[in-house]
Amino acid sequence: MSNVYNRGEQLVKVLWYYNLLEHVCQGKEQIICPFHKDIKPSMTVDLDHGNYFCFGCQEAGDALKFVQKMEAKNGLNELQGCKKFFEILKSEKCSNVVVQHTEQQQKSSKQLYIEAYDYYHGLSTIEWANDCKDKDQQRIVKYMAKRGFGCNTLNKCGCKVNYNQSYGMIFPMMDNGKFKGWVCRTMIPEVEQKRKYLYNKGFRRRTTLVGDYQHCDVVFVVEGYMDRLKFIQFGADNVVAILGWKMSQLQYKKIVEANQNMIVVSALDNDECGKKGSKYLHKLFGDHYVRFQYLKGIKDPGEMDQQQFDKMYRRTQQIIMGVSAKLKS
Repeated sequence: MSNVYNRGEQLVKVLWYYNLLEHVCQGKEQIICPFHKDIKPSMTVDLDHGNYFCFGCQEAGDALKFVQKMEAKNGLNELQGCKKFFEILKSEKCSNVVVQHTEQQQKSSKQLYIEAYDYYHGLSTIEWANDCKDKDQQRIVKYMAKRGFGCNTLNKCGCKVNYNQSYGMIFPMMDNGKFKGWVCRTMIPEVEQKRKYLYNKGFRRRTTLVGDYQHCDVVFVVEGYMDRLKFIQFGADNVVAILGWKMSQLQYKKIVEANQNMIVVSALDNDECGKKGSKYLHKLFGDHYVRFQYLKGIKDPGEMDQQQFDKMYRRTQQIIMGVSAKLKS
């Protein structure tokens, strides 16, 4: 790994230079994108192959392009950015950066799946109640209550107490009843600023739809895992999380294979990225597409209360009924 022209190491050094990596390992990482107003990690960096892609702003490229894009904010042109790129590779700050091989590289996806399955199912199953006596359980109940979730929802989604204190609660990601991995959620503000969610090694978002959509005529599509829980909390079970703002082709294929006549309701966030993702869903599903009727001022499912949800749900249902009648005529 001493060759400065190794693409993976180039990107590692560049990200380290700009203080965007907490540790130096090969593999894939999620980081805060520096090219748009990112509040949660939306950029995937592949430190094996030396490229990056942001799901938020669609920026993509290699280490050189990353530097040129960063330095363009400082007024440098592409040629000057190229010069800066080679200065970074030879800089004192990056001279001692050693790339470590991750455990994931040495394991097959099947091994990683088995480890994730065994880890989650090895944790104690909990019957959640408001009067939990265990301190860790009380902490989760209190945190989730503040966010509008009750114990019935915790029981329904299979929430457990995690060993990792930074990410104290863990949920299974079930795709039509099949375990696909787990996701942990932090309750610590300082940790949340860096990364809200922690996924098991080997998990692939693009191949997973979190939820049960096998026997649905209508399915609500949301971005995050907690968005899905909010719909469940308010009584809607026919909801899937795509774990991002843009549905992958494999996720799309799963919906179509489940039911070609399914009506897809986009409940993606009511912000710039969510609206972009909704347009993409409209393009994919055409006449089978409906937009969730967000009330003015509500950005995402996390901001809804029961009364607001009921009002938006009724309005959406009216549109669904109209689309359904049109499709049958």
